[in-house]
Amino acid sequence: MRDAFVETLLEEAKKDENIILITGDLGFGVLDKFQRELPNQFINSGVNEQAMMGMAAGIASTGKRVFVYSIGNFPTLRCLEQIRNDICLMNNSVVVVSVGAGYAYGPQGYTHHALEDIAVMRALPNLEVVVPADPLETKLVTKFLAGTKSPSYLRLGKSNEQNFNQIEVLISPGRFNELISGESGTILFVGSIGKIALNAAGELLKNGLSVSVASVPFLTSLDKEYLVRASLMGPIITIEEHSRRGGFGSAVLEFLNAEKISASLGIVAAEQRDLSQIGDQEFLRGQNSLYEKKIIEKFKALKGA
Repeated sequence: MRDAFVETLLEEAKKDENIILITGDLGFGVLDKFQRELPNQFINSGVNEQAMMGMAAGIASTGKRVFVYSIGNFPTLRCLEQIRNDICLMNNSVVVVSVGAGYAYGPQGYTHHALEDIAVMRALPNLEVVVPADPLETKLVTKFLAGTKSPSYLRLGKSNEQNFNQIEVLISPGRFNELISGESGTILFVGSIGKIALNAAGELLKNGLSVSVASVPFLTSLDKEYLVRASLMGPIITIEEHSRRGGFGSAVLEFLNAEKISASLGIVAAEQRDLSQIGDQEFLRGQNSLYEKKIIEKFKALKGA
């Protein structure tokens, strides 16, 4: 996903000199081409995330569209006050880009596990939280964000994620991207965890249960019409590579309550049983209940199947 983001941002920045990319001394090998081809639109601020966000807000206040790139929790938790006060409060045109969602940097331990960022960032005012599912959605949302002005948080995977989409889809706030259409219920997901959602749908189909599967790229702008239809069809399961507290599932619950939509909802999220665990992404997903069986169990329990 990060390569798709950088390649697309470079294309957009070549067309618009007001697009600026700032990195906190990270992205070596990934951002080199951008720096080489557009040196006047690239800044390496060094390892100083708080100052980096203040710098981004200041540059954005002059009319620029600023993208701030770092990994894991560094561009979010480490500089949360600056994002809140300098970007969100002032409504500055900054996109905070975090690479390595969930357990993508698993071998580097809990300090690099991005499992609370959705909860923290979606609580901030004026901030759109965007979580593409694959490289193609990443390309499309990057183009979208390059052409808007609102403060945004772009949560990306790391690398080698598969494409769930084979053709370009419509990307806009409040729109879900349905990958499979079914009649028995719905699985909603954010990020590269979608492959588990699709596998679970395949297993449910073997049991005579056809479910819809949809990616939700915009977490702070949910699709009311889609959720109403889903609630009438059957159980809704959400899955995310994030803590259960305040994440995607919580966002859906809050929305259903606010809109007075009655639905049978189950949440599959990282259980964070042992914060000392290290290992690759697949291992840590399995250790924290992010697997097909958990989705199937919750769906069948809600369905009464």
